[in-house]
Amino acid sequence: MSIDFQAEGLLDGLDGPARDARLELLERLASDGYGLDELRDAARDGRLPLVEVERVLGGGVPQHTESDIAKASGLDPDFLQRLWRALGMALGDPSERAFTDADLEAAERVKAFRDAGLDDNRILELSRVMGRSMYGVAAAIGEVFRETYQQPGDDELSLALRYAEAARGLTPMLGPMLEHVLLLQQRSLIDQVAVEGTALAEGRLANFEEVAVCFADLVDFTKLGESVAPAELGAVADRLEELAGDVAESPVRLIKTIGDAVLLQSSDTDELLAAALAIVDAADAEGEGFPQLCAGLARGEALSRAGDWFGRPVNLAAASPASQGRAPCWWPARSRTPCSATSASPSPAGGGSREWTER
Repeated sequence: MSIDFQAEGLLDGLDGPARDARLELLERLASDGYGLDELRDAARDGRLPLVEVERVLGGGVPQHTESDIAKASGLDPDFLQRLWRALGMALGDPSERAFTDADLEAAERVKAFRDAGLDDNRILELSRVMGRSMYGVAAAIGEVFRETYQQPGDDELSLALRYAEAARGLTPMLGPMLEHVLLLQQRSLIDQVAVEGTALAEGRLANFEEVAVCFADLVDFTKLGESVAPAELGAVADRLEELAGDVAESPVRLIKTIGDAVLLQSSDTDELLAAALAIVDAADAEGEGFPQLCAGLARGEALSRAGDWFGRPVNLAAASPASQGRAPCWWPARSRTPCSATSASPSPAGGGSREWTER
C-alpha cells in the first residue's frame, strides 16, 4: 500500500524541485522497506539523506530483540546491557526489534572472548576504551565524508544517492584498515613491554613502570578562543597534534592530545628530552600567529591503563607555566628523577639560557 506523503505532512514547506526531490527520495526509501514512522522521524530530524547510510553502517535490517541476541549468543541480558552501554550504544525498549545480524555476530564474538578466559570486567573495560576511541574515529570519518561528498546545489535526493553509493563502496574497506592500524599499534606496544621475573612467577604483570613523560601545552589557548573563530582555534589544536606526531618517533610515543596540550611518553629520558625540545622549537617556528608552547618532563613510576598514564611523573610534567598563565617555558631535564626547568630568557626561535632545576 502506497503512502500519501503529502497527507502525512512529509512534504510540508517544500515546493518546486526541492519538493520533487523529497517525494522521490521518500518513495525510494518506502520501496526499500522503510516504514512511515521511521521516515517521519528521519524527516523531523533532518536525516532523510542519511537513512540509507545508517542501514549500510548498521549491518542490515533491524530484526532482533534484546532477548533474541541474549538467547542466540549465550550472554545474559544484564551483561549485554552493560556491554552496550560501555560501547556507547543507546538502549531502548528491550522488546523492540532494534538489532541487526551484525549486532548478533558481535555478541557471539564477545562470548568467544569470555570462553577464552577474559574476565567480564576486563571485557567491559576494553569495550569502554573502544567506544571512546572509535567515537573519535567515526567523527573524523564523518567530517571527511561530508566535506568530500556534499556539493553546492545538492538536494536531498542527489545527496542521499551519493552518500549511499559512497557508503556501500567504502564501508567494507574500513574494517580491514582499522584492523591493520590496531595490529600496528599492538606490535609497537609489544616492543616496549618488559616482563619482570618476580611478576612472571606470581602470574601477573608489574603494576607500575619507570617511564619518562612530557606534557606540552599552549600558552593562553583559552584566551585565544575568545578572540578567534572556532575553525581557526581548531586548526591550532590540529597543528599541535601534527607537530607532536612528527616528533614522536620510537621510542617516544604520543599518548594523547587534550585540546591545547599533548602527552608524550618514553622509557628513554634522553630521547623524550630531544622530542620535547623539538616540539617547542617547531611551535616557535610556526610564527607569531601560533601560541607559545610550554613543556615539562618528569621521570618516575607510573601506571599504564588503557593506553593512558597515571602517577606522580605525569602530575609533575603537567605542572607547566602555561596552566598558570606564565610565559616562560618549563624544559625537561636529563635527570632520572622527576624534574623540570625554566628557560631564563626564551627567544622566538627557542633560544636563551636554560637553567635546570630538580623537583
